Parts: sequence; structure tokens; C-alpha cells
Amino acid sequence: RDKMASDDGVDSHTAALTGIAVTLVLICTYGGNLMQRLNNAYWFSSETTLAIFLGFCSSLPFCGWKPFDHVFTEEFDTIFFLYLLPPIIFESGYDLNQKDFFRNFAAILSFAVVGTVISTTVMGAGLFKLAQAGMITGINGTSTKEAMKFGSLMSATDPVATLAVLGSLNVEPQLYSLVFGESVLNDAVAIVLFQTVHKLPDSDNFALTWAQTGRIVATFTGVGLGSIIIGVCFGVFAAVLTRKFLRDAHSHSEVTIILAIAYLSFLVSDALGFSGLMTVFFCGVMMSHYAKYNISDAGRETCGAVARVLAYLSETVLFIYFGFIILPTLSASCDREEKYEIEWSFVFWTFVLANVARAAHIVPITLLLNASKRSSTAKKTRISMKSMFVMWFAGLRGAIAFALSLTFEGPSKRFVIPCVVLIILITNVILGQATAPLLHLLKIRTGVIVNEEDGNESLASSYAQRTESRASSYMQPTPIRDRATSSLTVSSGQGGASESAGSVRGG
Repeated sequence: RDKMASDDGVDSHTAALTGIAVTLVLICTYGGNLMQRLNNAYWFSSETTLAIFLGFCSSLPFCGWKPFDHVFTEEFDTIFFLYLLPPIIFESGYDLNQKDFFRNFAAILSFAVVGTVISTTVMGAGLFKLAQAGMITGINGTSTKEAMKFGSLMSATDPVATLAVLGSLNVEPQLYSLVFGESVLNDAVAIVLFQTVHKLPDSDNFALTWAQTGRIVATFTGVGLGSIIIGVCFGVFAAVLTRKFLRDAHSHSEVTIILAIAYLSFLVSDALGFSGLMTVFFCGVMMSHYAKYNISDAGRETCGAVARVLAYLSETVLFIYFGFIILPTLSASCDREEKYEIEWSFVFWTFVLANVARAAHIVPITLLLNASKRSSTAKKTRISMKSMFVMWFAGLRGAIAFALSLTFEGPSKRFVIPCVVLIILITNVILGQATAPLLHLLKIRTGVIVNEEDGNESLASSYAQRTESRASSYMQPTPIRDRATSSLTVSSGQGGASESAGSVRGG
């Protein structure tokens, strides 16, 4: 039957796929918590890999099924950016460890903004030269616009697997804060760059001039600053509203108002042509700093829990969907309305240039930041060479790059999407799983416990002690991207994560 029932008008195929998705989320949640029992200081499997694996396995029986052709739809980028990504970014800002984030804010901003621009330029220029030389055909060799667009989307890092390992092993706060902060801001920066380059003239002989470069920089700067200002304004509005006009309210009302204002900031910013993601992140930061302390204790706890659950569900669905579309993207045996083609030379050089481009900004920016810290006190906060290497290694690609690839236009799209899918698989499944062994090989400190009161750090004596705080929550959903609060500030003598040490009560 085309309909499950005549009175509800629900399409049976849609209902079946929805049921499969819900079942996979349930399995991934339960399996991910069970996996924590098997993880140790030398090997760590993240829920990212499990979600991709489950999505891929569930797609096998449906290969060749007619409705399966419509699962891989380009409308997913709208669903992704409008509904799934905002909760993830908001939760990152709302549960942010503000003390560590703003202590390293200059470094985070340098890596996220300047680094993304450098990475885009290196990747775009490198692929364009390879296309001109005839070594790859997946990119137009007569126009730099297409190469720069591809470079910007591939500069969007999403190190969820690495963050899961760093958070669970409790590495040094500075290292986690740098990787986490860069990944959050980098997403918004890469999207703004992609959209800015997309607005450039369409021409086979298009080449960047200094005037066009200046306009790109001005547009990029204006969008970034405007997005931050809008986010801060909505955060302040939430603080005033909750303090002056929301007294003795029910917790569900408080949570609804907080989440509605946050989502409204995203929609308004996006409608005005700014970056909704950057806006909702800084809105979450402001709310965490002020508005959160104007609501009741029950509302505060509920709001944090709801934000974490929404972010967890969004991330899980994203990676399950990604695993689900691997087969129709890469396999010619599955019928599709639009054919895609794998060019292995394009995949190879993209992977090489992605790593080269990341090194091209991680290394010089780290050296410049360290050189600027000359006082005896500042020298203690320099980024070590080991941390620098981990930051370079953490340049995994994820859902942002994939969603942007769906919006790619032109004949090269049939090469771009399979290339992005393969790069995401390689970086998450292989490099992501190698994070824990890498930390052990580099002898990077793990099990760092930060005392909230004095900020001093101490080391847990064993992996069991480091994971003891998570033992009581095996059956609770744990976000794929481990949050800054739970992984950086662990109060001594308590079983769970403590509140962000940098939070200041507003009002």
C-alpha cells in the first residue's frame, strides 16, 4: 500500500525509513555506551565510527530498492543546515568551558579564521594547478572559482572522533580547548568562505584579481563580525528577559524561552545574510554566562539536558545518514537518478593537499603564537610541539564538508561528492581510531583532573580512575562530540562532570 492508513496519510516508505532511523539511533546509543567499557588508554572507538558502520550495514538490503533512490537527496543540505546543525553548535556554546576557551581565544581565533583561509587557498591553488596540468579531471582547470569552492568545503574540519578520545582520556585542558574551539568556529568560517566564493562571477576563464580579493576579505570580515554581534545581542536579550520578566516560571517555560531565542537568533542571522552558526554559538555562550543563572535550578538542569540530547540526536542521525548513503554514492550497482564517478587520482591528491594545507597553517601560526609569549608567565602557556602535531592530526572531515558538497554545482559535482565521502571515511575511520595510540606514542599527558577552586591540575593514577566518573552513566546518551564542560572540568571527589569553571553568574 502507498499509505499506511487512509486517515493519517502517512507514506509507508517514509514510515519504514523513519522506523529504521529510530531503531539505528537506539542501537547506536546503547552500543556506544557499551563500547566505553572496552575503550582504554591505548585504543578508543568512538560512536562516530559505530554510527557510520550501522548506517552502512543497514543500507545493504535496500540496494536496488526503488525508494532507496530518493534517500540520497540534495535536499538533505537544507535539513542539515536548518534543523540538525543549529542544536549541535548551540550546545557547544551553551556547555562551553568558558575559562579555557577565552584563555586560548586568540589562538583559537587564529587557527579558525586565518588558518581556514590559508587552508582554502593552499588546497584551491594546489588542485587548480593539478587540474591545469591534466593530473586530475575532477576540478575545472580553466577557472579558479571551482577549485577555491572545493578548497573551502574541504577546509571544514569536524574532529568528533578525536574530541571523543581527547575528552574521555582527559588530556591537557589547553590541547582540548584548542581542538574543540577551532572545530566549532572553523565550521562557520568555512561555510562563510564557501558562500562568499560561490557569489563570485561564473566564467570558465575566471581569475581572482586584487580588487576581488579585497572584496572577499571585506565581505568575510563583515559577515563574521555581524554574526557575532547578532549572537551577543540575542544572548543579552535572553538575559534581560529571564531576569526582569520571567519570575517564578515553570521549568518547561524557561527551557522553551531559552531554546526558542537561540534558534530565532540563528534564523534572523541567516535571513540577514550572516552566519547563523556563528551567531547561535555566541548566543549560547552569552546565555551560558548570564541567562542560565537567571532561571530556576530545575530549569537550568533541564535546559542543559535538553540541549545535550538534541545535539546528541542530531549528530547520531547525521553520521547514520552518512553511512546510509555511502553505498548509493560509491556503488554503481545501486540505481540512482544521478550518476557519480570516483576519480582515484582526485581522491589521492585531495587527501594529500588536505594534510599539507592543514600543516601550512597549524605550524606557522603555532610558532608565531609561541614567539609572541615572551614573559616567564606567558611561556608556560606556549603550545608544545606534541600538541601542535595532535592539532594537525585532528583535521578530520565530517558532515559540514559533505553537506556543502551536495550544494556544489557544475559537471564536476559527480566527482566531488564521492571524493568528499571517501575523505570523510578515511579520516574518521582510520585517523580517528588512531588518535589514542598517537597520544600514547607521543606520551601526551592524559587523566588530567582540574580542580575548580584553584585551577590546579592533577593526574589520575589509572585509566579506571579517569573513566570512573562515566561508570554511572553507561546507559545515558553521551554526545559523540564530547563536551568541553564534561571533559575539562572534573571536580575532585565527584562522580560526574562539574559546571564550567569559567561561568560567571549574570545579573
